[in-house]
Amino acid sequence: MTLRIGRIDYLNIWHVFHLLEGVCPEGPEFGYVPGHPSRLNAALAAGELDISPSSSFEYLLHAEKYELLPGASICAHAEVQSVLFLSPVPLAELPAWLERNPGPVCLTGASATSVALLKVLWSQKWGLPAPQWQEVEPGAGLSTGRPFLEIGNIALRHFVHPPQGWHIVDLATEWAAWTGLPFVFAVWIVRRGLTGTAREQLGRLQAHIAAITADLEGHFEALSRLPDLPDWLTSPALLRYWRAMNYDLGPREQASLALFGECCTRQGLLSGMPGLRWFS
Repeated sequence: MTLRIGRIDYLNIWHVFHLLEGVCPEGPEFGYVPGHPSRLNAALAAGELDISPSSSFEYLLHAEKYELLPGASICAHAEVQSVLFLSPVPLAELPAWLERNPGPVCLTGASATSVALLKVLWSQKWGLPAPQWQEVEPGAGLSTGRPFLEIGNIALRHFVHPPQGWHIVDLATEWAAWTGLPFVFAVWIVRRGLTGTAREQLGRLQAHIAAITADLEGHFEALSRLPDLPDWLTSPALLRYWRAMNYDLGPREQASLALFGECCTRQGLLSGMPGLRWFS
């Protein structure tokens, strides 16, 4: 059988997949399905993927359907650079601005985790009045003229080349300052019910992912000079971005995931924090 693997289209894990395809090439055993996190969430939930790095919120919301790949995530310990809230005024002035400029706060439709994180920070850390939320297409936030959440490569471009007149808030930085913990944006989610050959293939995939993420630093310089990377991102900026990311799912990351689940429960986004069930 072909193991169906979701592939996030963003630079935060592009290099991992670039190396992974060298040892688990597209073919009879492994197939890659690209998409942004929300699209991969839907494919996992529909049984159209067997494994994917996907929104941590998706696991928390539907844990009964899934297992977690041990030791594997996409997280940030300080800044993430590609999950950003952009506001026309500083956060302290935002309630008054929203009163003068009635309308929504815009949310990208690309990531359930980032939307949940913004809502948690909004009320539980920043203490701001609940706004009207409105989902917009990924990349459309800036054109609305409204405060907005953006993620992925589009957000990274805003971080590297800040749009004039906008205040940029890095959500991982906000979470770390509030909790003292890294933030886990994505986990490798395995669809429950896989047996036999599929589980053996998953075991090999897991070993390769662990080996690749343990040795990423040794590949950074060469990968950052490949021609298929965006022309708006310099090699030093890309290296800074990759070095801000972490791919572990150890005790501190698991503690952060549990705390995020509790915060989401308090926010009314989850019915409760589920247990973590592991692929083995």
